[in-house]
Amino acid sequence: MQGKLELMMGPMRSNKTAELLRRAEMRRQYAKQYVLVLKPSDDTKGGPGVVESRNPNGGGKMSAVEFRAADPWEVLGAIRDTEQKIGKRVECIAIDEGQFVDQLFLFVKYLLDAGHDVLVAGLDLDFRAMPFGEMLNLTWLVNAYGGSITECMAYCSCGARALYSQRLIDGKPAPFDSPIKMPGDSYEPRCAEHFVLPGRTH
Repeated sequence: MQGKLELMMGPMRSNKTAELLRRAEMRRQYAKQYVLVLKPSDDTKGGPGVVESRNPNGGGKMSAVEFRAADPWEVLGAIRDTEQKIGKRVECIAIDEGQFVDQLFLFVKYLLDAGHDVLVAGLDLDFRAMPFGEMLNLTWLVNAYGGSITECMAYCSCGARALYSQRLIDGKPAPFDSPIKMPGDSYEPRCAEHFVLPGRTH
């Protein structure tokens, strides 16, 4: 029996991780499911082996299996080891910061075909307002396998709905040609009117 996919997407500060942790805890508490939480090593929010929401009211934190974003397949061994240890199937696998994961589409499809329900949280767009990683591709899997897509909401300081993640470097908008991943940056949710991208070519 195939699994189902619950996809949580949105800009920075939209409580994606908090929602992922809330759903994982509900499955553990009420459905008595074993939920294995995964995080790519590119995620710097929590400490090593921890998934944590930036929102202090947002569901706390959970221990997680950390893996190299370039090779999610290394997690399959941890899933098998966990199933041997607990003596049953891992019913649900939760992946935070999905935008960083290489081959995310194929990896999630493999897990669904293997009968695991999968929860994925991540950014839909990068700081350039372009699709980030393979997050948007996962909507096809929701259509094909069933599940849900949740657009997590964030708000600009003006009060309008924020669709964009404004990257700031030393308090100023990052230029279009800066690297996708870089240390020392910070983010604010912004609406279309207040989103700024210096050096955008189109």
